[in-house]
Amino acid sequence: MQFRIAKVLLIVFTFLINIPFSKAQIDGQDVNKTPYGVIYNHLYYLQSDSYDPAKAARSFQLPQEEAEDAAIKLKQILDGEGLYVDINRLPQKRNYVDTTSGESIYFIERNEPLIYVEKTDSLWFYSRTTVNNIDKLHSEIYPLGTFLSEWFQKPVWQNEFLGIQLWQWIGLLGLLVIGFIVFFLLSKIVLPLIKRLVGLQFGKMEQFQKDFKSLARLISLAITTKILSYLLPMLMITPRVNSFLIKGLGILFLFFLIFIFTKLMVVVFHYLGKITAKTENPLDDQLLPVLHKIANGIIWVVGGIYILDYLDVNVTALLAGISIGGLALALAAQDTVKNFFGSLMIFVDQPFKIGDWINFDNVDGVVEEVGLRSTRIRTFANSIITVPNGNLANIAINNYGMRRYRRFTTKIGVTYDTPPELITIFVDGIKEIIQLHPTSRKDYFEVHLNEFGASSLNILLYMFFDAPTWTDELKGRHEIMAGVIQLASDLGVRFAFPTQTLHIEEIPGQNSLTPKPKTMAEAKAQMEKSLKNIDQFIKTRKGTDPTKFKPLGGE
Repeated sequence: MQFRIAKVLLIVFTFLINIPFSKAQIDGQDVNKTPYGVIYNHLYYLQSDSYDPAKAARSFQLPQEEAEDAAIKLKQILDGEGLYVDINRLPQKRNYVDTTSGESIYFIERNEPLIYVEKTDSLWFYSRTTVNNIDKLHSEIYPLGTFLSEWFQKPVWQNEFLGIQLWQWIGLLGLLVIGFIVFFLLSKIVLPLIKRLVGLQFGKMEQFQKDFKSLARLISLAITTKILSYLLPMLMITPRVNSFLIKGLGILFLFFLIFIFTKLMVVVFHYLGKITAKTENPLDDQLLPVLHKIANGIIWVVGGIYILDYLDVNVTALLAGISIGGLALALAAQDTVKNFFGSLMIFVDQPFKIGDWINFDNVDGVVEEVGLRSTRIRTFANSIITVPNGNLANIAINNYGMRRYRRFTTKIGVTYDTPPELITIFVDGIKEIIQLHPTSRKDYFEVHLNEFGASSLNILLYMFFDAPTWTDELKGRHEIMAGVIQLASDLGVRFAFPTQTLHIEEIPGQNSLTPKPKTMAEAKAQMEKSLKNIDQFIKTRKGTDPTKFKPLGGE
């Protein structure tokens, strides 16, 4: 199968490089009447089987000897740049006018503005600009001259295979050898230079060393490709083959540039990853891969446009078509686009981070993952709610996770038969418990007898915990509530509960059912002792199992 494919490619390649130049001759009187006549006459009489520089010189408005030299050099320039001229597309009108400039000129190649023909006194010739720049262009394309073609003039070197002469095959082989040598030398030089530029501290890191080695190889390949395309014109291969090789090397160079920039992005984002790893916000870690993909996408899109432009594709018309198609696609995928930009806004504004407890539109849970399209929230029922990011970007979100202090408010109901003096001591004791707690906010809390309930006297407890997580908040609540229960037990304060009780104050012949309260001195002494026990309980509770807690009551 592979042999058949190679055979077909060889046949196509042979067909392309052996398309003969049109043999239709042109009369000497018609040479300078049209752009077609000027360019055809110049190229036809410099072909190997119709070589006649004297006739080719008719396309130049110069003395004979200078015209012949200009004709030969210009042909070498066109061949060296790989500019293949399609004779059938040349304008054959005497009064041809360039639509862009409105002048009587015709450019052979739009990417080469110095080579064109112009109409002078009703006759067409190669322009004075072209003639004046021939030597300059020739020296740029052949910096080492054309000595190779002069060395291999013997017939044995002129034998052709696949349209390429024997000495040119040898030259191509020599270029490959030069390429390997240049690549090997550059790869040894570029890597130390990169490490020196970015700093030794990165060069010592294993991950950065791998990235730098890969980057050094890509840069070496790009430079080698450029050197080969610089030396290739010296072989003076036929225009079709030369055009194919030059275009191939140019596209290869552009691909290497794309890979270089993508590898640079890898290095940059590895470095940014080292920085974000030190931050507490996990959204940074999720944002970097997204930005990396976007950066790579932009690099490939821009690189693709440059490659298409290099292949003479009408990029302007292509972009216009893509814009129209993109508009239609955007209209058809409004929600997707909306969610994408919503994701960007979440990553930029960071209204919440992974692990935050948030609440919005009857959704209550902990942020588990933020993606490009949606955000996943783990509810307290352990289910997952997926919310489009476009919606999140346009609603008010209550982020409990960003609270510095977590509020705790409750009502403590005591029985109606509790003496007011004992309630006051009980309230003061609760305040002392709050002061003793390590994570409570000491500068703002409220503990007061607040209301008469249906079956209890209600004490308001309103306070805040300096707790970063919900678990820390619950732990603080547990300790405060356990302390309040312990204090009530030690003081003889009874908690009320909503019941209806038939209460008989006194039964003849029996003692009263109402408990006898402690004296105020006894109650205060008991409160101080109870607070010491509660303080000891809070300090020693770390790491203990709440189910094994034993009340620290008084003697």
